[in-house]
Parts: sequence; C-alpha cells; structure tokens
Amino acid sequence: MMISDKLCVSCKGKLWCGLSSCPLYDSIKKFKETVLTREVSAPSPPNYMVSWKGYPNVSVGPNLSLKEISKNPYDLKLEDFVRIRANELRTYQNKGIRTTEETALSVKTVDFDVQLKTIPKVLGPNGLIAQAKNITPGDVKVPGKVYSIVDSYDLKAQDAMLKLGDYGFDYLVQVLSTGNLGIKSQRKLVPTRWAITAVDSVLAKNHFKDIRSAPQIKEFELYSTSHWDNHFLIILAPWGWGFEMLERWHDGDIIQDWEYGRLKAKYASNITGAYYSARLEVLKQLSERKKLASAIVIRQIGKEYVYPVGVWHVRESVERALDKRPEKFSSLADLKLRLETNKDWTEWKQRSEIWKIISKQRRLEDFT
Repeated sequence: MMISDKLCVSCKGKLWCGLSSCPLYDSIKKFKETVLTREVSAPSPPNYMVSWKGYPNVSVGPNLSLKEISKNPYDLKLEDFVRIRANELRTYQNKGIRTTEETALSVKTVDFDVQLKTIPKVLGPNGLIAQAKNITPGDVKVPGKVYSIVDSYDLKAQDAMLKLGDYGFDYLVQVLSTGNLGIKSQRKLVPTRWAITAVDSVLAKNHFKDIRSAPQIKEFELYSTSHWDNHFLIILAPWGWGFEMLERWHDGDIIQDWEYGRLKAKYASNITGAYYSARLEVLKQLSERKKLASAIVIRQIGKEYVYPVGVWHVRESVERALDKRPEKFSSLADLKLRLETNKDWTEWKQRSEIWKIISKQRRLEDFT
C-alpha cells in the first residue's frame, strides 16, 4: 500500500492511512531497552494520559518513567529523547467520561505499583502501552490551594485554570483532562490532545485581554531559532493584533492558519495544535511587555526531524526564540531586505496573509 508523504505530514501518527499501526512510530522499537514483567513499580511525574479512541469510553492512566531523565528533554539530542520515550510505560484502564482521577492533582512525583494484564510488546508514539488490572499510587502531595479550587463545583473550568496557573502548563492539562475542573455537572475526562489545545486557548484569551488596547511595538522585530532540524523564524510587526503560522515539512507544500483583529473562532485545521502552542507564547511575551503587535511564525521542518515529538516542542522553541535579543528594523523596507537573504522567502511571503496586510494596507500612523 502506497502512502503519500502529504498524508503522513498531516496525520502525524493518527492512523488516517487505515493501517493498524504507524510504520514511523514502529521504527522506535530499536530504542527499546527495558524488559518488563507483569508487576511494575515506577514513578510518574505524575503524567496522566486520557485517550481519544472509543470516546466516551476511554483509556486513562499514568505514564511511568522507566528510564531516569536527568535534564530538560529539550536539551537532549533527538535520538536520546526518543530513547527515553521508548522506555516509558503508559498504563491504562478503560473508564467512562464521568470518572475523575484524584491522583492527578499531585504536584510531586508519585510512585505507582501496577499489575499488568499482559506484557506490552508494541510501542506507540508515547512508548510502551499496556492495560492494567490494578494501578496503585503511593503518596500524593496536593496543596490546600488546589483542593480549594477543585472543590469549588460552581467554578468554571477556565476560571479554575487561571487560578492554578502558577503550577505550570502541564499541570493544567493534567487536572483538566482527568475531570477535576469545572461545574460539577459538567466535569468529565477530556482526551489529553484536546485538553492541551483547550489550555492553550484559555491562557491565550487571558493574555489577549491584556494587550488588545496596549500600545504597539515601535519597530519590526525578527527572531529565529533552530532545534532538532526545526527552523523557526518569527516576525513581530508594529500593527494591530494578527497571528499567522506557516509550516512546511521537508520540501512539501506550505500550510498555514491565521487570524486578524481577534482570536480565531474556527479550529486551525491545517496547523492544528502547534498553532495554539505558538500563539500562546507570542501572546505571553507581548503581555509581559504590555505591547501589541502582529506576528508571523514560520516553521521549516527538515528531514532529520524523523520522530514528531508533540506540540510541546513548538511551544518551547517559540518561547526560547522570543527570549533572544531580536534583530530590529525601523521600516518594512529594511525588514524586506533582511528577509530576502532567506532563499525560500518568496514562497513564504506569497502564502502569508498577514504579510500581505502589513505590506499593502496603510495605517493612520503612516500619514502623520
């Protein structure tokens, strides 16, 4: 069966090809180093995963770390990161969407004792996967503040997330996905991939309120970074709010999603979750600066990026790029000269809607 590269780029392991397993993710097997028995004792950050298959009856359980991680995964080589992921164990039990997982409220690592139904032989994109007979957690550390928010059954999920923001993005995803937030009658398990985009969107909306009436940045700013053969170019323009992300895998077609004037209402169906991760980091930085701008995020993905690792990589790459000192340009003409040194710039600008706006529209400031 012939499968097009274009389908693989869009699918990213979701099995749109109709195969029972992804050939790309199957190749991760070479990194498997752990020999398992049916009795497993291992820590979890904690990191709960809630699946989307079979919704509303889904599989839910903790990811167990079978190989110690000594530093930020972003600072590893891609192969070393994939090796660690290949030696994680995702244990799960099938549950209805009204289930809640209190253990997921822990802010400290939790040790689990797990009795597996079978010893896993197949690797998924997040490592080994096995159904469990029993999942028994050790000590769980939950701050009083967390309990007070979780026990507020009249508090909307988005408001609860903002109150828990100090515990970090991953924690918000975990408590939302495991059915611990929201109006009591509305609480339910949320597949992890949906929860990530939901948290990105809620936090973005909060930052957008902070900047929509803020003064614009004074100059054009250009940021860049490269990591694991992902190359990011970020343009901030002294303009009203706009955001666009363009992406190309290898030598394929450029895909994009964009918004202008307000936050996007329809789902970014081309870029999908990476759009919301990148947008959040742009809004976060502008909110910290108390400034307004239009942003274009360009992501060129090279052939050495063999194993897609998730939208967290986009989020951290954009964050690190924006933490650098930018190149600044007082005029659009000067920025154009700089961008034309990029051999692919003509293709990117032809595809970009935000670039067309800032290149052709005149502002009141241009007449003063």
